[in-house]
Amino acid sequence: MDSGKLRLIAVWGDRRMARYPGVPTLKESGVDIVQTSPWGLVGPRGLDPAIAARLHDAFKQAMATKEFKDVLARYEMEPDYRSAKDYRAFAVDAMKHEKEILDALGLSRQ
Repeated sequence: MDSGKLRLIAVWGDRRMARYPGVPTLKESGVDIVQTSPWGLVGPRGLDPAIAARLHDAFKQAMATKEFKDVLARYEMEPDYRSAKDYRAFAVDAMKHEKEILDALGLSRQ
């Protein structure tokens, strides 16, 4: 894109990208889709809450570092911190929504 050989016509996130501020989101273009590339850290059921809290705090602290933000920037990503409760709700909702799509396309396993 930077060389001019490709043209970015829309981005999938909920807001425009800092690197390409002139490129609209899909929603701005009339397509009601917002899709990001979320990722999270999960542990096994029954994980000691003290261990979970320690891991949470360490990863949250790492997310605040310049090094972490620089790596994300290479891939046009931004930090998107969510608490354990918020991430769980997000993941459950995303799985439900994606299952509905798979069911509608006849691609889900029954």
